[in-house]
Amino acid sequence: MSAVLDFVHPRGEYASLLIVAALLAGAVTASAALLGIDRRRLGSLWWYGGVAFVVAGRVAFLARESPRSLLDPLVAIRLQGGIVPLAGVAGVAGVAAAGAWLARHEAPARRVPAFGAAALGLTIAAAGYDVACIARDACAGHVAPAPLGIVMPGLTQARLATPLIEAALLLIAGGALLATAPPVTGAIALGGIAALLHAALAPASVAGAAALGIEDAAFAVVGAVLVAAAIAIAVAARHRAPDAPG
Repeated sequence: MSAVLDFVHPRGEYASLLIVAALLAGAVTASAALLGIDRRRLGSLWWYGGVAFVVAGRVAFLARESPRSLLDPLVAIRLQGGIVPLAGVAGVAGVAAAGAWLARHEAPARRVPAFGAAALGLTIAAAGYDVACIARDACAGHVAPAPLGIVMPGLTQARLATPLIEAALLLIAGGALLATAPPVTGAIALGGIAALLHAALAPASVAGAAALGIEDAAFAVVGAVLVAAAIAIAVAARHRAPDAPG
């Protein structure tokens, strides 16, 4: 049995990526209709964004931990070795910005949805990756008393299932926002909430407040900026509404 686990668990990152890819592929049509974006355009954005996330996140991790490994392709493709999520998010933002720049001659109403699509894609990916903690054997967070914490297989202390908690909160926030707010505004706000949740739940992940670091602070800043941007877009749209025909 231990041999089977040794075979499966190191491949948990690849299983997680497959789960995330399947979720994104299944959500393309509905998300494109929701955001008013061409389905092929959205699919391309998520595809290139996903590649940018993995490549940027992995390169950043290797550059930080073992720069020499950047020259070893066999090490570079071992995703279970680690990824820097913030660098991955920056990669996705770069893809969305490039798409907006290529569409710079189009109306703003056709450019802004690209950022909403990127934020929505990242949120779906984050929730899927959180749920896939089961495949990685990585659902155990910080020690917590029952009923907040649960005793997981192989452990003796009750712990928070932090990734599953984050996924549940994202689903609740996503349902509330996308049901009440304009689609693009709601998607951008949801991306901000996802970033804020990531930072807020960091102390519950492994080592309490000691787990907080520069990356978590950066996620908090990114989240605040996205939420502020969503509010600004909503306010601007409300001021334009009386002038709209009909």
